[in-house]
Amino acid sequence: MGLAGLALVAAVVAWRLSGATYRGDVAMLCAAESRSGLTLARDMPALNEWVRGQLATPQGNALFSHLADVPVADRAGRLREAAASLGIEACAMAKSYESLVADADYRADLQRLCSYVTFPGLADGDDAARLAAVEDWIERSAANPRTRDLAEPLRAADSAAERARVLRTASRAMDIFTCDLAKVLESPPASADD
Repeated sequence: MGLAGLALVAAVVAWRLSGATYRGDVAMLCAAESRSGLTLARDMPALNEWVRGQLATPQGNALFSHLADVPVADRAGRLREAAASLGIEACAMAKSYESLVADADYRADLQRLCSYVTFPGLADGDDAARLAAVEDWIERSAANPRTRDLAEPLRAADSAAERARVLRTASRAMDIFTCDLAKVLESPPASADD
Protein backbone atom coordinates (compact mmCIF):
# COMPACT_ATOMS: atom_id res chain seq x y z
CA MET A 1 0.00 0.00 0.00
CA GLY A 2 2.88 2.40 0.82
CA LEU A 3 4.58 1.83 -2.54
CA ALA A 4 1.33 2.31 -4.40
CA GLY A 5 0.78 5.63 -2.59
CA LEU A 6 4.29 6.81 -3.45
CA ALA A 7 3.81 5.79 -7.05
CA LEU A 8 0.54 7.73 -7.19
CA VAL A 9 2.19 10.85 -5.71
CA ALA A 10 5.09 10.53 -8.16
CA ALA A 11 2.64 10.18 -11.06
CA VAL A 12 0.71 13.31 -9.95
CA VAL A 13 3.94 15.30 -9.60
CA ALA A 14 5.18 14.15 -13.00
CA TRP A 15 1.81 14.97 -14.58
CA ARG A 16 1.78 18.44 -12.98
CA LEU A 17 5.36 19.19 -14.04
CA SER A 18 4.77 17.97 -17.59
CA GLY A 19 2.11 20.65 -18.13
CA ALA A 20 3.94 23.34 -16.18
CA THR A 21 5.20 26.40 -18.02
CA TYR A 22 6.75 29.68 -16.99
CA ARG A 23 3.93 31.46 -18.84
CA GLY A 24 1.42 29.52 -16.75
CA ASP A 25 3.20 30.59 -13.57
CA VAL A 26 3.18 34.25 -14.60
CA ALA A 27 -0.49 34.07 -15.61
CA MET A 28 -1.30 32.46 -12.25
CA LEU A 29 0.66 35.17 -10.44
CA CYS A 30 -1.18 37.90 -12.32
CA ALA A 31 -4.53 36.38 -11.33
CA ALA A 32 -3.52 35.20 -7.86
CA GLU A 33 -5.96 37.38 -5.95
CA SER A 34 -9.04 36.30 -7.87
CA ARG A 35 -7.95 32.66 -7.95
CA SER A 36 -7.09 32.47 -4.25
CA GLY A 37 -9.80 34.71 -2.83
CA LEU A 38 -7.08 36.64 -0.97
CA THR A 39 -5.98 40.24 -1.46
CA LEU A 40 -2.54 41.75 -1.47
CA ALA A 41 -3.63 44.66 0.72
CA ARG A 42 -5.20 42.60 3.50
CA ASP A 43 -3.74 39.09 3.18
CA MET A 44 -0.19 39.49 1.83
CA PRO A 45 1.47 36.70 3.89
CA ALA A 46 -1.33 34.22 3.14
CA LEU A 47 -1.39 35.23 -0.53
CA ASN A 48 2.38 34.78 -0.81
CA GLU A 49 2.08 31.31 0.73
CA TRP A 50 -0.74 30.43 -1.66
CA VAL A 51 1.32 31.62 -4.67
CA ARG A 52 4.35 29.58 -3.54
CA GLY A 53 2.15 26.49 -3.48
CA GLN A 54 0.94 27.12 -7.03
CA LEU A 55 4.24 27.85 -8.76
CA ALA A 56 5.30 24.94 -10.93
CA THR A 57 8.55 25.99 -12.61
CA PRO A 58 11.96 27.09 -11.39
CA GLN A 59 11.62 30.26 -13.50
CA GLY A 60 8.28 31.08 -11.86
CA ASN A 61 9.80 30.58 -8.42
CA ALA A 62 12.77 32.76 -9.39
CA LEU A 63 10.48 35.57 -10.59
CA PHE A 64 8.43 35.46 -7.41
CA SER A 65 11.57 35.46 -5.26
CA HIS A 66 12.94 38.38 -7.26
CA LEU A 67 9.71 40.32 -6.71
CA ALA A 68 10.03 39.77 -2.97
CA ASP A 69 13.59 41.14 -3.06
CA VAL A 70 12.80 44.47 -4.75
CA PRO A 71 11.00 47.43 -3.16
CA VAL A 72 7.21 47.22 -3.36
CA ALA A 73 7.21 50.31 -5.59
CA ASP A 74 9.17 48.36 -8.25
CA ARG A 75 7.11 45.16 -8.17
CA ALA A 76 4.28 46.26 -10.45
CA GLY A 77 6.65 47.24 -13.24
CA ARG A 78 8.71 44.07 -12.96
CA LEU A 79 5.63 41.82 -12.96
CA ARG A 80 3.97 43.72 -15.81
CA GLU A 81 7.22 43.48 -17.81
CA ALA A 82 7.42 39.71 -17.27
CA ALA A 83 3.77 39.30 -18.24
CA ALA A 84 4.10 41.45 -21.37
CA SER A 85 7.17 39.51 -22.51
CA LEU A 86 4.99 36.38 -22.50
CA GLY A 87 2.01 37.97 -24.24
CA ILE A 88 -0.07 38.35 -21.09
CA GLU A 89 -1.81 41.69 -21.50
CA ALA A 90 -3.74 42.12 -18.26
CA CYS A 91 -2.05 41.62 -14.91
CA ALA A 92 -4.34 42.38 -11.99
CA MET A 93 -1.61 41.71 -9.43
CA ALA A 94 0.52 44.50 -10.94
CA LYS A 95 -2.40 46.89 -10.41
CA SER A 96 -2.68 45.65 -6.82
CA TYR A 97 1.00 46.41 -6.21
CA GLU A 98 0.42 49.92 -7.58
CA SER A 99 -2.58 50.38 -5.29
CA LEU A 100 -0.54 49.23 -2.33
CA VAL A 101 2.12 51.86 -3.07
CA ALA A 102 -0.49 54.59 -3.64
CA ASP A 103 -2.18 53.73 -0.34
CA ALA A 104 1.15 53.90 1.46
CA ASP A 105 1.85 57.33 -0.07
CA TYR A 106 -1.60 58.55 0.93
CA ARG A 107 -1.22 57.18 4.46
CA ALA A 108 2.15 58.92 4.82
CA ASP A 109 0.63 62.20 3.61
CA LEU A 110 -2.22 61.90 6.09
CA GLN A 111 0.17 61.11 8.93
CA ARG A 112 2.13 64.28 8.17
CA LEU A 113 -1.04 66.30 7.68
CA CYS A 114 -2.45 65.11 11.00
CA SER A 115 0.72 65.81 12.99
CA TYR A 116 1.21 68.78 15.34
CA VAL A 117 4.80 68.94 14.11
CA THR A 118 3.71 69.84 10.57
CA PHE A 119 1.87 72.97 11.74
CA PRO A 120 3.71 74.63 14.61
CA GLY A 121 1.76 77.58 16.01
CA LEU A 122 -1.40 76.72 14.10
CA ALA A 123 -3.46 76.81 17.30
CA ASP A 124 -2.78 80.56 17.55
CA GLY A 125 -4.55 81.36 14.28
CA ASP A 126 -8.25 81.82 13.65
CA ASP A 127 -10.32 79.44 11.51
CA ALA A 128 -9.47 81.19 8.22
CA ALA A 129 -5.72 81.22 8.97
CA ARG A 130 -5.81 77.55 9.95
CA LEU A 131 -7.62 76.58 6.75
CA ALA A 132 -5.18 78.64 4.67
CA ALA A 133 -2.20 76.90 6.30
CA VAL A 134 -3.69 73.45 5.69
CA GLU A 135 -4.52 74.27 2.05
CA ASP A 136 -1.03 75.65 1.52
CA TRP A 137 0.55 72.48 2.93
CA ILE A 138 -1.65 70.29 0.74
CA GLU A 139 -0.73 72.30 -2.36
CA ARG A 140 3.02 72.36 -1.65
CA SER A 141 3.70 69.08 0.16
CA ALA A 142 1.10 66.44 -0.65
CA ALA A 143 2.63 63.54 -2.58
CA ASN A 144 -0.60 61.73 -3.37
CA PRO A 145 -3.51 62.99 -5.51
CA ARG A 146 -6.00 61.71 -2.93
CA THR A 147 -4.45 64.07 -0.38
CA ARG A 148 -4.83 66.98 -2.80
CA ASP A 149 -8.47 65.97 -3.26
CA LEU A 150 -9.03 66.67 0.46
CA ALA A 151 -8.56 70.41 -0.09
CA GLU A 152 -12.01 70.86 -1.64
CA PRO A 153 -14.08 69.17 1.11
CA LEU A 154 -12.03 71.03 3.74
CA ARG A 155 -12.73 74.33 2.00
CA ALA A 156 -16.41 73.48 1.48
CA ALA A 157 -16.98 72.51 5.13
CA ASP A 158 -19.41 74.82 6.95
CA SER A 159 -17.45 74.90 10.19
CA ALA A 160 -14.18 74.07 11.87
CA ALA A 161 -15.87 71.03 13.43
CA GLU A 162 -16.90 69.83 9.97
CA ARG A 163 -13.31 70.25 8.69
CA ALA A 164 -12.10 68.21 11.66
CA ARG A 165 -14.65 65.50 10.78
CA VAL A 166 -13.41 65.42 7.15
CA LEU A 167 -9.83 64.87 8.35
CA ARG A 168 -10.82 62.23 10.91
CA THR A 169 -12.87 60.32 8.34
CA ALA A 170 -10.02 60.34 5.82
CA SER A 171 -7.40 59.32 8.37
CA ARG A 172 -9.50 56.54 9.92
CA ALA A 173 -10.17 55.11 6.47
CA MET A 174 -6.39 54.62 6.21
CA ASP A 175 -6.06 53.13 9.73
CA ILE A 176 -4.74 56.35 11.29
CA PHE A 177 -6.74 56.69 14.47
CA THR A 178 -5.37 59.95 15.85
CA CYS A 179 -5.41 63.21 13.94
CA ASP A 180 -3.97 65.99 16.07
CA LEU A 181 -4.69 68.55 13.36
CA ALA A 182 -8.42 67.79 13.67
CA LYS A 183 -8.22 68.66 17.38
CA VAL A 184 -6.48 71.94 16.57
CA LEU A 185 -8.97 72.87 13.84
CA GLU A 186 -11.98 72.46 16.11
CA SER A 187 -10.42 74.20 19.14
CA PRO A 188 -10.81 77.93 19.78
CA PRO A 189 -7.74 80.01 18.86
CA ALA A 190 -5.19 80.12 21.67
CA SER A 191 -5.37 83.93 21.74
CA ALA A 192 -9.12 83.70 22.45
CA ASP A 193 -8.33 82.02 25.78
CA ASP A 194 -6.34 85.05 27.01
